[in-house]
Amino acid sequence: MGTLAWLTLALGLLAAYPAWRFGVRAWRFGAGPTVRAVLIGQVAGLAFILLWCLFAPRPDLGGVGWFAIALATLAVPLALGDALQSRARLRMLAVTLTVVSGLAGLAATGFTLVPTLTSATIAGKQVPLTPQNLADGAQLTVRIPPTASGFSARDAHLFVPSGWLRDPSTTRPVVEMMMGQPGRPTLGATLDALHSLGDQRLDDAPFVLVVDQLGAIDKNPPCSDTGGGNLDTYLSKDVPDWIRGNLPAGDDRQDWVIAGYSHGGECAAYLGAKHPGTWANVVDISGPDKPGEHRPVYTRNTYYGGSQAAFEATWPANVMAATTYTEPMTGIFVAGDLDTHFRPQVEATATAAEKAGWKVTYWAVPHSTHTEALEPGLATAYNQLIPRWIASGAIPLAGRLLCTPDQSARACGLTQAAAVAGTVTIVDLSVLAAFLGAQLLLFFRRGRRAAPSQ
Repeated sequence: MGTLAWLTLALGLLAAYPAWRFGVRAWRFGAGPTVRAVLIGQVAGLAFILLWCLFAPRPDLGGVGWFAIALATLAVPLALGDALQSRARLRMLAVTLTVVSGLAGLAATGFTLVPTLTSATIAGKQVPLTPQNLADGAQLTVRIPPTASGFSARDAHLFVPSGWLRDPSTTRPVVEMMMGQPGRPTLGATLDALHSLGDQRLDDAPFVLVVDQLGAIDKNPPCSDTGGGNLDTYLSKDVPDWIRGNLPAGDDRQDWVIAGYSHGGECAAYLGAKHPGTWANVVDISGPDKPGEHRPVYTRNTYYGGSQAAFEATWPANVMAATTYTEPMTGIFVAGDLDTHFRPQVEATATAAEKAGWKVTYWAVPHSTHTEALEPGLATAYNQLIPRWIASGAIPLAGRLLCTPDQSARACGLTQAAAVAGTVTIVDLSVLAAFLGAQLLLFFRRGRRAAPSQ
């Protein structure tokens, strides 16, 4: 039972007694002014909902909360009517109940409307809930301090999904993503992939944090801890620590993904293989099978002190072979079928993951080169992971009360408002019909009693 439901119930209980008193008094004698006050209150409440639907950024987020407002427009005027009709010795109690009922109604209204008007806070920043952000999600530039590693990384970029902006009280899975070399930690490929899957997938997306594993566009360090930088510590400790401290991310390792493209793909495979307690999911798109694969001798001598054993110990396939995975691991490996250089390396890493007991998906994207595999590779990964997260509850379904998936926010809000107005009208007419019927029955009974006997 959600917050709005509890507030609605509390409001109904608080207003029940004065509403009952008003009904009894209206039965006993005419209560025209109070009845008018009740009707004016109801009309004002419905007019308020209608205006909000016409001008608020996302009126469809009101949902069941609109009924809380409608209940307030029913109950509070009834409580006010009771206060107006009470005797002096009971008036204080009636006024108190009216005030409490009104405050509960305001609270219910606030919880309903705040998500459609204000901003959401994430990573220490305010994200305005504009129509664009609530439709497409938000993008933020964030600074991740290298507390443990000392690695000098460029700023990271964060994608905040629209579904979370609609309900900032929830948690979401998180993807730590790395791009290729040369490259920058940008969100372009991620957003293209999510948009290609449609609005619903975009809505249900995880947080995506694209981080810098290079340090500069012209650098090419391995993702292990070496003289070129403590990349492993930065990516497996500093970044996850920042995520836990700044993002409403789920605690389950099944909700965490390490992903990358090209240089970043090899890093993702290495880090996921080495740190299964942090990530249960690895996405490797067009990734080499070893760091610095195009210059292995230079990489070995520069970063591993000339030790072939130390160098090979960081190859993803070797890490997988040397590790016992006691918890499930998912690996998604993608390469372009025209990428004759990297495709065999991705296949080799995928085979090693399968031998290590991972659940592996491998796809050679038809008619695609090294770079052309990026967007479909990410789309494939998200299309596989998001339904799993929805099924597990890691991503809550963003249902819109009474609305169809293709309805716009404005149309959905108006549908909800019409349902509320219809419900209130039916209740009003039903009560009025019962009241008038009872009055008519009393009239005829009094007439019979007053008639002279023959």
